[in-house]
Amino acid sequence: MEDRKTVLIRTDGNPDIATGHLMRCLSIASALRELGAQAEFAVADPVSAGLLASFFEKENFPVHVLHTDYRKPDAELPALKRLLENGAAGQKDGRFHCLLIDSYFVTPPYLEELRRLLPTAYLDDLRAFDCPADLVINYDFLPPRDFYSQAGRTLLGGQYTPLRSQFSGLAPAFRERVGSLLISTGGTDACNVAGRLASFLLRAPQSASWRIHALTGPMHAHRQELAALAARESRLQLHENVKDMASLMTGCDLAVSAAGTTLYELCAAGVPAVSFTLADNQLSCARDMQRFAGVPCAGDARQEKEIIETLASLLFSLAENREKRDALARSMHAAVDGKGAQRIARALLAL
Repeated sequence: MEDRKTVLIRTDGNPDIATGHLMRCLSIASALRELGAQAEFAVADPVSAGLLASFFEKENFPVHVLHTDYRKPDAELPALKRLLENGAAGQKDGRFHCLLIDSYFVTPPYLEELRRLLPTAYLDDLRAFDCPADLVINYDFLPPRDFYSQAGRTLLGGQYTPLRSQFSGLAPAFRERVGSLLISTGGTDACNVAGRLASFLLRAPQSASWRIHALTGPMHAHRQELAALAARESRLQLHENVKDMASLMTGCDLAVSAAGTTLYELCAAGVPAVSFTLADNQLSCARDMQRFAGVPCAGDARQEKEIIETLASLLFSLAENREKRDALARSMHAAVDGKGAQRIARALLAL
């Protein structure tokens, strides 16, 4: 066996909480491997395990299924402790170097209990409580620096956004005209924003020459409707299980994205974008993206009856003004450089 540090990553993904947790943790796992370390995953159930495995590209990572309820982390402690005692698959001494947790359901007692067993890091979005962990990561653009008083160390700000390595070192491509649009609505799209917006744009004279690329996946609530629309409309192309997302993004002139991980990726790629929200945990991202990167937000798709018209209006405004598009691309790219996963990986190995 190789004697190298192994990080255990505890996270989940499913139709209720979508796939963002899995994707960003997988980015950190890949960065750990690039640094000569190893990563293993612990998930609550086979659903999360299957989704995670579907995202593996050239490299696979060991996945441990705890057979627990992801909404009740305190109840999973016995199973997680057994996994920690059994140890890492690739270590001579069987010990995990540290534990990284990415879940909205954890509690302070949960973190405190695990912190007594090994160095523990927590990836936080919500700032629901002061986190008793050895390392806390929050990549909001301006998180309060005095909030995490119980953390041994903090990594705060957009430079710690954990993106895949393919988003490192990209630069905006400034184009004279808009010819293609990317639509990303997250893993589920319960409000059918992708289908409704694509239908609107395919009929609108302002976007008559655009090719529309829409991301979809196995959990997309309106996947069949979207596929039927694409079968009728040659200008609409669907993309599922995309391995080289950076190339797809940089090939597009504009984008619409839910305010999640994909929006950060669009920043790193320098693609001018418009955002909207579909979940409460996206509200702060949309607000900060508008304030610090200039990304216009159309509102919450769950509440705004005119969300499609608002999105289209914002897109048309950008399409008609190259200077505005170029300025937005620059400000977005300045906010996120795509190297956050590597920074997090180095901090984990230093615990």
